[in-house]
Amino acid sequence: MPDNSHMPTSRTNRSPVWWPFFLLGLLLLLLFWGVNMWLTHGLGGNVEPEEAQRAEVRAKNLAELRADNAKKLESYAWVDRAKGSVQIPIAEAMKLVAVELASAPPRPAYPVATPAPAAAPAIPTPAASPAAPTTPATP
Repeated sequence: MPDNSHMPTSRTNRSPVWWPFFLLGLLLLLLFWGVNMWLTHGLGGNVEPEEAQRAEVRAKNLAELRADNAKKLESYAWVDRAKGSVQIPIAEAMKLVAVELASAPPRPAYPVATPAPAAAPAIPTPAASPAAPTTPATP
């Protein structure tokens, strides 16, 4: 049996060395999170009066835009009298389109291109071999 006395012993009796680095990383992570929360919420608590006024104006403009869009979607109006185009409520337009689609036969959504039939390759026919040249008879 070989002598293993020169081999180092296992390190089971020593405490792990990684725990101080783990605690330092955790502490830095918590510090970063705390500074981030303080900067975003602590300093941002005072909203300037100009920002509050701008927010009110934006909310008012958005409400007007939504009311205008709802009016356009739910009412009849002339778009162009000269051309005879009108605006109808969206619900009525959907009913008209549904009736139109139901009455039409189904068709493909895109043009179907069928390839032209390929010309059959010409099969060579055995041509009559030319007659052997005749030599004139010599007298």
